[in-house]
Amino acid sequence: MQRRDVIKAGGAAVVLAACGGVAARATPDQPCYVPGDVVDGDTFFLDAGLKPVKLLDAIKRGSKSVVLTIIGGAYLAAPDRHGGIWCEDTLYDFGNLKAVVNLGSGKGVQFICLACPPVYSDKYGWAKGVFLDGPDDSRKYLEAAGQFVERTEALRKDGTIPVDTVYYDIRFRLLWNAKEHTVGPSYGTVYPWQGKFKWHKDSQRYGTPCIWFLDERGKVLREPFYGNNYASVPPRILYTYWELESALQESLARQ
Repeated sequence: MQRRDVIKAGGAAVVLAACGGVAARATPDQPCYVPGDVVDGDTFFLDAGLKPVKLLDAIKRGSKSVVLTIIGGAYLAAPDRHGGIWCEDTLYDFGNLKAVVNLGSGKGVQFICLACPPVYSDKYGWAKGVFLDGPDDSRKYLEAAGQFVERTEALRKDGTIPVDTVYYDIRFRLLWNAKEHTVGPSYGTVYPWQGKFKWHKDSQRYGTPCIWFLDERGKVLREPFYGNNYASVPPRILYTYWELESALQESLARQ
């Protein structure tokens, strides 16, 4: 089956998986944002210079809709694999992202794209735990973070990542998965908002890519799009371009 046919086949699935009539509720073991919540004002990530940026400060005043996309970033070893992106599903989903970016152009839509490193694994070229187990000012952490940013920026510049600006969640705070890592003293502060962008129905280890729709005040407008797994047999497609287009139009219609 060609990929476009797989995507069409998945169209109905997202209506049930992401647009069901039952109100969303976060579970005790996976608290997350649900529609109507306002994101914590202290939520932050990093720019390409590894300087902290608060999410609400990154949102431009007057934005009619904010599309927050959390992706897997660059691969350190074997950069020819998966287009240089460590998360294969992220790479395959860039077609959807590019189409939605084009759709929102000139309409007051802001796209905030966050790239995450493979924090739980050493199979992508970095030492296991290097992004989580060292202090922010340690040489190993800073070297690994710099490599990740440099390689991800190269993929942005060559058009592989279809957005103008990429931010970075080096410590994997937004999609934090407490089941995967026991935090030690060297990690630093674990904030109350960590993991709240990981949807409670998402059982994936990382959860990239996922897409959230916010308003300019940081209010969550709908359930996120998540869970596309193109490599599974059969492929699991929970959302397509058509569902993203509909969600974008709905967010603009709220104005």
